[in-house]
Amino acid sequence: MPLLKIENLTKSYPVNFFKSKTVIENLSLEIEKGKVYALLGRNGAGKTTLLNCVLGLINYKGRIFYKDTELNRKTIKQALKTITSAPSPIEMFPNLSLNQYLPSYRMLYSNWDNELLKKIKEFTEFDWDKPFKSLSNGQKMQALQVLTLCPSPDLIILDEPLGVTDPVVRKYFYRTLIDIIAEKETTLIIATHLINEIENLFDTAIIMKNGKIVMQESMDKLQTRYKKFTLEKMPDTKIEGEIGRFLGEKALLSENTEKTSEDLKQLGIKHLIANPTIEDIFEIFA
Repeated sequence: MPLLKIENLTKSYPVNFFKSKTVIENLSLEIEKGKVYALLGRNGAGKTTLLNCVLGLINYKGRIFYKDTELNRKTIKQALKTITSAPSPIEMFPNLSLNQYLPSYRMLYSNWDNELLKKIKEFTEFDWDKPFKSLSNGQKMQALQVLTLCPSPDLIILDEPLGVTDPVVRKYFYRTLIDIIAEKETTLIIATHLINEIENLFDTAIIMKNGKIVMQESMDKLQTRYKKFTLEKMPDTKIEGEIGRFLGEKALLSENTEKTSEDLKQLGIKHLIANPTIEDIFEIFA
């Protein structure tokens, strides 16, 4: 059974008395235990709305199951004992220090990992009695590790957690995060625009567009199915197998490598063939 199963999820917001806007439409999704999912999409695609539905923060139409139990007002509280999300605690309590916030926060979870807390605390470089708002972005990310990982969750949900931090901090955060979830078989869903930085971290990419899932695939399978052609010049006509062209680049994505290559040779266009990156896949499908 999947860890998380979403069936026919629809979410609309009222625009005025007569009209509403559909942000997510009839979306179904299954998330397996112990895997890392990259939730990708352009601004307004519905990523944050989807995650907020899972966390029980907003009402929706459809059904969401977590560990084979349907989530509703009665079951969400128990489910959230094994789900962590961030960085909401940092934003909600800016005047509290980590030492002030932790006692009440850890009471929400029954599997708190004191050894991991000790390990993270040994490597932190800030005063745990300082309020969150006075910490640097890098120090906030260290605090975020505590709030996200120490509850020993079965599911971690991160929505753009590292956008304001420098590359060194992000690299450290990802490395620690992946090491721990691999050890404990934790499931991670991370929504981010820093696509190139997580290319080697996730098992499956989920790409959303206009409130729907347009792609859900592992990187290995994507690179088997599609190839990137970098061209000497762009052809005047569409090439068979072509998925789409990259704006500003002399390159295209193909799902029929042999036929595309043959067509380009007949047109006299020199080209190189390589595996696409997740950014290439994102640009075409998102």
